[in-house]
Amino acid sequence: MVFQDSYAVTLAAALLVVALSYHLVLYPLCISPLAKVPNAHWSSPLSSLWILVTRYRGQELHTVRQAHERLGPIVRLGPQDISISCFEDGIRTVYHGGFDKPPWFSFFNYYGSENAFCSLTKESHSTHRRRIAAVYTKSALSKSPQLAAVTETILLAGLVPRMENDILTSQQTDLLELSYSMCLDLVNAYLFGQSNGSRFLTKGQDIKSFLEHYEHRYCPESFWPQELPRFTRVLERVGVRLLPKGASTSKKWLESWMMAMCKAADATMRRAEKSTLANAADFPTVYASVRGATDQDSSHLDAHSKQSEVASELFDHMASSREVLGLVLAYALYYLSQKPTAQRRLREEIAFAAPEMHRPSSSNSSNLPSAATLDKLPYLSAIICESLRMRPNSTPLPRITPANASVRLAGIEGIPPGVRVNAFQWFVHRDPKKWDRVDEWIPERWLDGDGHLLKGSGESQLWGFCSGPRMCAGSNLSQYRQLLHFDPLTGRK
Repeated sequence: MVFQDSYAVTLAAALLVVALSYHLVLYPLCISPLAKVPNAHWSSPLSSLWILVTRYRGQELHTVRQAHERLGPIVRLGPQDISISCFEDGIRTVYHGGFDKPPWFSFFNYYGSENAFCSLTKESHSTHRRRIAAVYTKSALSKSPQLAAVTETILLAGLVPRMENDILTSQQTDLLELSYSMCLDLVNAYLFGQSNGSRFLTKGQDIKSFLEHYEHRYCPESFWPQELPRFTRVLERVGVRLLPKGASTSKKWLESWMMAMCKAADATMRRAEKSTLANAADFPTVYASVRGATDQDSSHLDAHSKQSEVASELFDHMASSREVLGLVLAYALYYLSQKPTAQRRLREEIAFAAPEMHRPSSSNSSNLPSAATLDKLPYLSAIICESLRMRPNSTPLPRITPANASVRLAGIEGIPPGVRVNAFQWFVHRDPKKWDRVDEWIPERWLDGDGHLLKGSGESQLWGFCSGPRMCAGSNLSQYRQLLHFDPLTGRK
């Protein structure tokens, strides 16, 4: 009897070992459809530990780029985790296919509410997209009197005097802080109305304090809730916090700062319903659109929940002015500062479009060239394209393969459901098969022999705002702002 019991235990243990060996070793190494994908690290099929450690150390972009250089356009990072670097048959399939987002993006919600950026499913994203689409079309931006007014006032009554004062007082100008200040003020003025927006450029608010809270919010330890959200929540339940206390404090500070602008915009809308605003630039164009759409599509929510939805959405728009617009503009100016010949060529081109620039006057005509005019200047457009190419977002923008079907990526058939797919903009923008001297800033690469902007390159060469149904809704606004920012920054001698 004892022998039989011992035999049964031994058999059960053996079967368990076989099952675990199959599930943890044999299947991921040899049988899984991902077994056909080259491994970035020998442990990639067996464990996510290697890629998690790489991400925690902030070395993912560099490490994965080296793996692609060795192994080709698709590599395996973990048991259910891959990276692709090719646009055709890779990035286009994922992003034009509208693949859902993983929980990695949930870190970017605010006030406990989703926004377009952190919405995980196609259905949720469509709802958020409909709320904002109308105010970010090229037509809406070019025809908006409010946007034209706030742009002129902030650039010519804010930026130019700030720069002139720095020159007269021999103060050093922190170009990055100046770029952040200008972009945040401009975007917030369009979102909330000129009188309700931020005041960083005129030093009415402290940009250093804002940036300090922003950096604390997006600290390196945010790795934990992004990459291991369940593990992080379990530890929090037992009193172990992986995020520093300052991260939570800074998030609350930023949310309070943003909510104050939302409430001010709400008050302006109520005044506008009763009488005409003294200054049309004070009307909160984007806030009004998002608020109205939210009232319609979320009538089941109470007033507080609706306000949280609106504030979360607009927080994302504000953040993009720092993450994309402000950073790329600062780099563009830095690159320009290294090339006097490029500065002269740009000045000559802008001077042709705007022979003289003045501060805002009492006339109704704009003192800035229109965005449509600037959009036709090939060298200016080439500078923006090249700066976006050189300094794209450095995060992997992951997606999840569809739950109901396998897909083909980078020549590999049968990529199964539920696989995380990572794609860095860096891989498209620094592809040596598409570009010569990929690590050099050369605006002329975007021009033909006659100095005209090249046509037809498209997103396969410049993927600065992603693509497909989840393409950045603010891409037109970012390009509009960058075009106009160069006028006062480089058009004055």
